[in-house]
Amino acid sequence: MKEYKIKEIVQLFDNPEVKGDTERMLSSIAALAEAKPSDLSFLGNKKYAHEVEKSQAGAILLPRGYDGKVSENTTAIFVDDPSIELAKICAIIEAALWPKPKPSIHESAVIDPTAQVAKSAVIGPNAVICANAKIGEGARIQANNYIGVSAVIGEDAWIMPNAVVMDYCEVGKRSRVQPGAIIGSDGYGYAYKDGRHIRIPQVGKVVLEDDVDIGANTTIDRARFDKTVVGAGTKIDNLVQIGHNVRIGKGCLIVSQAGISGSTKLGNFCILGGQVGLVGHIELGDGAKVGAQSGINHDLKPNEYVRGTPAYPFMTAHKLDILKEKLPDMFRRLQDVEKALGIEKKTFSK
Repeated sequence: MKEYKIKEIVQLFDNPEVKGDTERMLSSIAALAEAKPSDLSFLGNKKYAHEVEKSQAGAILLPRGYDGKVSENTTAIFVDDPSIELAKICAIIEAALWPKPKPSIHESAVIDPTAQVAKSAVIGPNAVICANAKIGEGARIQANNYIGVSAVIGEDAWIMPNAVVMDYCEVGKRSRVQPGAIIGSDGYGYAYKDGRHIRIPQVGKVVLEDDVDIGANTTIDRARFDKTVVGAGTKIDNLVQIGHNVRIGKGCLIVSQAGISGSTKLGNFCILGGQVGLVGHIELGDGAKVGAQSGINHDLKPNEYVRGTPAYPFMTAHKLDILKEKLPDMFRRLQDVEKALGIEKKTFSK
């Protein structure tokens, strides 16, 4: 990070309240516990509030109204959302670390004559652009990408190295597909007949709407028919599996190693924690939230919050976990009661 005075940095923020020296120079970003006087830090999670007073950071972004102590050598910057404000600085750093290359087509790229590539696009080494594919203005196709027949890559989309967008699939404007992701692999469809599994052709496609992020090594299956859809603004983590004909609404968050079976529908702004599994043909209402490692085999109402396998409402699951810890003691007490009452133990046959 280039050196900046604190008074220059705070100009990026919305209505900051500053307490302390604004002339100090900052050159990097660090966590509260590791920060040095030349670092900017932030409190994005109240879990780490106890580290603020001890932090040696030159400046700390704090939530407005924070009333804890701050080192006298640290400049406190109060904002509405420290994480959001820090993102503005990180965007500047990102642009410096990975500047957008000038429009170009690498000499090793293979582009079908019928493909349409915008003049402002970037096509990297060993990329393959198939027949009738469309690459939008400002799009970045990086090294070893495969863009299939009639696939569409929207304006300013970024397909990172070794990612694949299969035939007829669509990637919306400003969407980002991380390395190794596969958009449009065959859906998992088979029918059992005469002692064998017969493959059912998957003839649909995948549509990623605008501003969608797809994590590394995530796979999204093409539809058996029609389309698998990921709604605008949805962010999907690494190593996620999304089955054929799934419909995901706008603004959803899906965390690593989650799996969604075919034809399931998620409403807008749903959240799936890590390693969540959803069976097929169910529907989650808008704003539904599922805790990590949960298994869901039924519909969820809008804004319902569940966890566990099988899943229970969040607070019910929490109470059950507490009761499970007490079971050994409860069992011993029951044995003592049975012994005191002279109750004969019964053996049940299997």
